[in-house]
Amino acid sequence: MSDKRLPPALAGAVAERVRPEQLGAAAARLSAGYRANLPSRAAVPDAAGAAAYAASRMPATYAAVTAVFDRLVAARPDFAPSSILDLGAGPGTASWAAAALWPELASLTMVEASADFRALAVDLAQAGAAVLRDADVRQGDIARPASLPEGPFDLGIVAYALTELDLAAAEALVAWLVGRAGRVVIVEPGTPRDHDRLMVVRQAALTAGARILAPCPHAGACPLPSGDWCHTSVRVERSRAHMRLKGGTVPFEDERYAYLVLETGAGAESESGGRILRPPRVSKHEIAFSLCHADGPTREARVPSRDRRAFKTASKLDWGDFLPDGG
Repeated sequence: MSDKRLPPALAGAVAERVRPEQLGAAAARLSAGYRANLPSRAAVPDAAGAAAYAASRMPATYAAVTAVFDRLVAARPDFAPSSILDLGAGPGTASWAAAALWPELASLTMVEASADFRALAVDLAQAGAAVLRDADVRQGDIARPASLPEGPFDLGIVAYALTELDLAAAEALVAWLVGRAGRVVIVEPGTPRDHDRLMVVRQAALTAGARILAPCPHAGACPLPSGDWCHTSVRVERSRAHMRLKGGTVPFEDERYAYLVLETGAGAESESGGRILRPPRVSKHEIAFSLCHADGPTREARVPSRDRRAFKTASKLDWGDFLPDGG
């Protein structure tokens, strides 16, 4: 699995450009804005807001995007993109994660509406690999796909950006992207609202000709009942400066996120006993899993401790993993 911490060069670049003691008000405004589902132009209205975002949110969004990239690699181990389109790129978080995972990456195009975020993305990229320093960072409105780069691209990324669009615009963007990228990664907050929206976007992608690589083990309707939602979590280490900025008292936070990994064209189907929907329930007698199964419905699976080999394998699995066939 990939390292989900900010690369040292990026962490250092953020630390050099951010003074937490000067950003308390901007960070508080940022948090309040996102809790109210405000778009970035309202929650991050200026350079101080962009800096506050980099200090407070980049570690968590980087970790979540990297975790989703790992799901893509697990499904398609030979995938090595040459070109990437990062939509709603913000300060370049997802592009940094892609460059760390795929060092052979040849070109990056970041599209971001905010001039403050674009300036920060360009500035931070100077601390990164050549593909980051040479990235095409351009102004663009993801709500108007006709204005976006045509591609084609090996990978399209939309990370924590669909949540700011109205649902019709989000559907249109994903359908447009499916036609221009061989693989598509979408990452959103792990909330009931964003899960519900992601299921609508999922259908738009299927209608546009995409196949689902993760998390769904099938292309049918989501089997979860009303009030339940599919998401997972990644633990993020906090630096002392990060803790001060966010008013935290523990050296970590758990970032909950929802996601889709899509591909176009022919490809082998993923085989598994189902996606693990919640943290496994472990006792001395068994490990119990809640699963979204390939045949559509959710179900429970239990691995008894008396089956030592299976129990040892199951003990390594976590929320969001696939249970091997036979589970």
